[in-house]
Amino acid sequence: MIIVTGAFGFIGSHLVERLLDSGEEVVALGTAPPKEDNLQVLLRHPKASKMRVVRADVTSLDVVRTVMRGAEPTVVYHLAAIASHRLSRGDPYLYLHNNYNSVLAVLEAVRQTEPTPKVVFASSSSVYGDNEPPLREEMTPRPKGPYAFSKLLGEQLCVHYHNEYGLECPIVRYFNVVGERCRGNIVFRVFAERIVRGEPIEVYGRTVDGVFRPAERDFTYVSDAIEGTMLVGERGEGCEVFNIGAGRSVSVLRVAELMMERLSKRVEVVFKELQPHETLVSYSSNAKARERLGWSPKVELEEMVERYARWFVEQTLRT
Repeated sequence: MIIVTGAFGFIGSHLVERLLDSGEEVVALGTAPPKEDNLQVLLRHPKASKMRVVRADVTSLDVVRTVMRGAEPTVVYHLAAIASHRLSRGDPYLYLHNNYNSVLAVLEAVRQTEPTPKVVFASSSSVYGDNEPPLREEMTPRPKGPYAFSKLLGEQLCVHYHNEYGLECPIVRYFNVVGERCRGNIVFRVFAERIVRGEPIEVYGRTVDGVFRPAERDFTYVSDAIEGTMLVGERGEGCEVFNIGAGRSVSVLRVAELMMERLSKRVEVVFKELQPHETLVSYSSNAKARERLGWSPKVELEEMVERYARWFVEQTLRT
């Protein structure tokens, strides 16, 4: 049995799908969003009979402990979090309270469970802050903003529970995961929605020496991210950290251009300045994941945009 927290979110729902595909029994734990789109997708899965849905507050120790004892999992994938690097600055309490306490509840519930399962904690590349890329796991984190800080606190909890209680809780740092069903604040969806409506799209970046330079990010397709996550669940040890990223930087302007091509519609592009806490260029070194896990990304940028645009059009036609 495997537990996935945040099971009705973007990455979490894809992880549940992949686990069901592989024949695993899964407890899908989390709070479904108002439209419940991802939950409905999971309920229609051909192997949905092997999934138990638990809609509950993951920050509650009593709730998580009860689920843990009833399921007796071998692995817990902890993906539950409120996610947005940019939006977190406007509501630091919400992000810090939710993201810290959910990790604490999961680790404490695991500590009290026998036999003790492995926990895979989903962290973020945002913990690196303004370190110079390529970003490597051994770099000292320099988080900027409440979301990034909440993820670093979660990592530190994993280290504490490993050192004090011997828990196995390896850490995944995701880099700009994109794909079908991505959240409304992820650039692929933002661009697609605005292009279809004929509205201008905003490309963020920074003016350097009088010249605007679009931001560059390490876009990683969700199927690749899920494969890496599951390999960490199988092979990760202690509280070691793994970058899961494509390992190259891509201009956000390039994504905008490709999305307009795939959707066969051009709109105005407006350049806007990044917030002070946001880095201009961010990309991973994925050497550790390649060497230790045997993982490598398979989906290139052009295919990412092609897949997403095709899915987006199909969803738009359905509604």
